[in-house]
Amino acid sequence: MKQFWVDLRQWDKELATTAIEAGADAIVTDSAALVRELGRIQTVAADGDLIPGADVFFIDITGKADEELAADRGKKHYTVVSTSDWTIIPLENLVAQSDHIIAVVHDALEAEAALGVLETGVSGVCLTTNDPAVIRAVGNLMH
Repeated sequence: MKQFWVDLRQWDKELATTAIEAGADAIVTDSAALVRELGRIQTVAADGDLIPGADVFFIDITGKADEELAADRGKKHYTVVSTSDWTIIPLENLVAQSDHIIAVVHDALEAEAALGVLETGVSGVCLTTNDPAVIRAVGNLMH
């Protein structure tokens, strides 16, 4: 099953509620307590179910060294990868080396592309948006 995470480190209760209703598997946040007030959902936070830097790694890919680090971390841990331009560092390289890669996406089109990479796709997507309609659209795509 592909993972659907929503990044809400810039906290917004309405977006968190929408993410839960849209079937998100996890919410990335600075405070798991805020999310837990809304419902039962996995959290990625210092006080959450998955701890950044221990269970989950966030890597901004700017060059080959970052790509290699992401591929290595992704062998054992969820690794959330982002880059300003996927044409510079192909997502295909990471998917071919790891089965725990989660791609940062900003809309349903990016999510669909990431999920289709090398036919198997990434393990999941981590959506970054301020638009509840985008959360619902990606949720529909995922489920």
